[in-house]
Amino acid sequence: MKTRKFKTGLTLLEMLLVLAIITLLAAMVVGIAARIDNQGKEHLTKGTLALLNGALGQFRDYGYTYKGSFANAGLHFPLDCNGFRLDDAAAFQHTLIDALGASSVTVNPIDPNSSGIQILYFFLTRVLESRKTLDQIEESLIANDGIIDMDGRPYPLMRIIDPWGTALHYSYYRNDNNNEPQPSTEPEVTDPRAFPVITSAGPDGLFGTDDDITNR
Repeated sequence: MKTRKFKTGLTLLEMLLVLAIITLLAAMVVGIAARIDNQGKEHLTKGTLALLNGALGQFRDYGYTYKGSFANAGLHFPLDCNGFRLDDAAAFQHTLIDALGASSVTVNPIDPNSSGIQILYFFLTRVLESRKTLDQIEESLIANDGIIDMDGRPYPLMRIIDPWGTALHYSYYRNDNNNEPQPSTEPEVTDPRAFPVITSAGPDGLFGTDDDITNR
């Protein structure tokens, strides 16, 4: 009587098929996880922008008083300091001296690509109610970049970033390069917006693309 032998191993083709299925499932899991992660970061970004909107409203409602040539400029929100070049630090600091009514202001270091959001944070802390709202922002999104020395008194230079690690962009003046951080010349306070625009570059880290997230 003949006995029938059964193969219990996998052929090479079957092994390749199983490997392909496992690879496909792994890619799907990674893709879903990345999408969930980005959705969580987008939610955190929108929450941060909502807090900044609230802080800006408090800054306006409690009537921060500018000094010097800015006193009658009709500004209701923190200065937009996006237009300064790195080699024009003197003009940048002179603007702050004038607006703050200080005898001296030194900002160290100065990064034109994030100075707008840094100065936004600094001015918002000048109003108690706004400062309390800023305290609600997730700590991981606040980076200490240096020091603002005003009349010999040091203040931390803080930068607000999005969950992807890119500094938020703050735009108050309409002539601010379409909300893109491209500093070129000293800005002119000629046409402030009704309400400032704060922008996250989103997951790709690039401003001006479809995944940008704004407070508007």
